[in-house]
Amino acid sequence: MNSMKRYILFALLILLVLCLTGCWDQKQIEDHSLYVGLALDVSEGSEEDKELAKQGDYYPKKNLITSTIQITPLQKSQQSQPMGDKSPSTLYLNIQETGDSIFQIMRQYSLKRDRAIMGQHLKVIVVSSELVRRMNLDVLLKFIMRDNDIRPSCLVLISKGKASDTLISNQAGDIPSFHLRNMVQNQFRTNKILPPMILTKLDGIMNSGSSFVLQNVIAVKGEVKFAGAGIIHGKTNRWIGTLDEQDVEGLTWITGEAKGGLIKTYDKSGEVLAYEIRSGNVKIKSKVQGDDISFHVSIKTEGRLIENWNTSEVPTDNKFLKEAEGYFEQELKDTLYKVIHKMQEVYHVDIAGFRNQLRIQHPKVWKKVEKKWDETFSQSNITYDVDVKITDYGSSSR
Repeated sequence: MNSMKRYILFALLILLVLCLTGCWDQKQIEDHSLYVGLALDVSEGSEEDKELAKQGDYYPKKNLITSTIQITPLQKSQQSQPMGDKSPSTLYLNIQETGDSIFQIMRQYSLKRDRAIMGQHLKVIVVSSELVRRMNLDVLLKFIMRDNDIRPSCLVLISKGKASDTLISNQAGDIPSFHLRNMVQNQFRTNKILPPMILTKLDGIMNSGSSFVLQNVIAVKGEVKFAGAGIIHGKTNRWIGTLDEQDVEGLTWITGEAKGGLIKTYDKSGEVLAYEIRSGNVKIKSKVQGDDISFHVSIKTEGRLIENWNTSEVPTDNKFLKEAEGYFEQELKDTLYKVIHKMQEVYHVDIAGFRNQLRIQHPKVWKKVEKKWDETFSQSNITYDVDVKITDYGSSSR
């Protein structure tokens, strides 16, 4: 009997082992060709393209778009240096293809690589403003939005220069796509960085017909920097202009997304004053009188006097602190005026979400003006008040 039990137990163990799943078709990550960055530019027709065409590289297409993909990881034998970089070997490879269909371009890469490229780990897409000026962004990203391989959390940026330049780094061991993706995490340090615009959020905004902004990134000799934002018109989904860094600061105050950063100004002597933002509260009230729509923006913030260059002033003096608060309030008001002027008088678009306040507070009025909102917004009266309170001044030797 004991022998029979042993046989049954042994048979059950064999069946259990057979039921276990395994990675029979597993491949090491080094054996995949993963693209982690994508840059889209206006096609300029490189010398390489012309030479390849002479040797028979031809298929029906219009040379509208130049796509640059960043591939990583690389085998040691494949590691190369980006253009103009004299540093040690890098961990990525940038390759380009030109055409008029993003999907077809992606398939064309299979003619250049020994392994098919995979987009499951795409981190960032950078589109040149010149390309979005010529083409509808929604149409341009249609394939990317529909591709199940690409994660909806992929970050989307715009570049006033060549988008492909933002995928080049002069630092050995640095992968530009990862670098760009991680830069948005510094939002708590500065209000010059917009909240991340990922594919799912972008898709919803474009379908709503609302105007919006994308973080602008510039590149010089392998160094990248967030510098302002590109404005996309809601009706056409095309680039129409740019906000500078100060405009982005004002925009984040209005939208309530100023998570950190500073206000810098000058006192009556021309000396530097700097205020560190610790907290901020924004309320927007819409008002309707007949056909006239107006908004009032109320901003309250508390923070620290972190820097003052006037050595004759003592930061513990209440009179000086009140004067400093007045300087900071005026600086913030000037910033708000500048960005509101650009929205209403220069570009005639609502990129600060005033539409949402009207929709919530006056839904019936919103229904009437929804289809021509940007025009209505441009004629609306916008007022604002600012209350800056210095709560402390840090450590001081005086």
